[in-house]
Amino acid sequence: MIKPNGLHFFLFLSSIPFFITGFIGNVLVIHIVHKTREMHTPTNYLLANMAVSDVVSVMLLPLYDVVQYQLGSVNNNFEKFTCKSFALVQICIIVSSTSLTLIAVERYHALLKPFRTELRLSGDNVKKAIAIIWIISVLLSLPSFFLNKWSIEEDAVEANPCVGPWTLSMNQASKIYLIVHASIFFIQLTTMCYCYASLIKGLYFTNTVCPEETEGERGSERKKLVLTFFLATTGFLIGYAPGILFYTIVASREIQQEDLLLYSVLRGLRAVLDFLFSCTLCLNPVFYAFRSAHFKEGFKRLLKCEEPTSQNEIQLGA
Repeated sequence: MIKPNGLHFFLFLSSIPFFITGFIGNVLVIHIVHKTREMHTPTNYLLANMAVSDVVSVMLLPLYDVVQYQLGSVNNNFEKFTCKSFALVQICIIVSSTSLTLIAVERYHALLKPFRTELRLSGDNVKKAIAIIWIISVLLSLPSFFLNKWSIEEDAVEANPCVGPWTLSMNQASKIYLIVHASIFFIQLTTMCYCYASLIKGLYFTNTVCPEETEGERGSERKKLVLTFFLATTGFLIGYAPGILFYTIVASREIQQEDLLLYSVLRGLRAVLDFLFSCTLCLNPVFYAFRSAHFKEGFKRLLKCEEPTSQNEIQLGA
């Protein structure tokens, strides 16, 4: 059996290709949306917003892994900085989950309630919505910045840990913060599930979503887009939801100092969950490339160093 430190090191090395792929893929998504005028739609702006948060995450997570799992010798001040900077990763996670929720709600109203235009996003208000998303995410993550502390004490629970929310060493304030965050995530999850369940039901089963277009080319494209958004949401949930559940369970009980076996198991499980989340950061560009004809064209143009042309570019969020 691989020892915990060996497991952490193995998973960290295994995650490096996903970090690189996630960084390159999400930067390309941002570039394509920015440079292609025809893709300046509310949904595409939200997808680019998610790509920005993923880029920041893939740059910070490797540093946090090196420090948290003691994979290398680093300066003590750098350890403290990295521990505090994990709040930035938390900001990005909230940005991604909120953006996915907004996409689900926007698609729900666009396809199931097309006449309620007051609830639709436009090119003007989507930028305000993105700004609000980041402001709310910063405010919700601010407590994490103050609660995260790098402990220099050697104890039986965790040696030199970054203690605080999302760790195995949580005080009462950290546990309350985590429970509040988990509750917000549950509300978002419920909203996304309801919106996509209604859309999938209307598109594939009851044929109540634009029935006159369902069998045509435009109807097929609508189905493909909804499925693409659903897959992107599912990928995020697969990477993040198990972690939420794991830390909620950890927060519900006290880890005794003498319970070294339990701690060792939890630390190994946490490393596996962190690796799973790292893998999902590169999924969205892959989904867009294989499920979206217009993003596929955008990736091809970048590889061929061609300029975007309006003739062969189709909107994703039309």
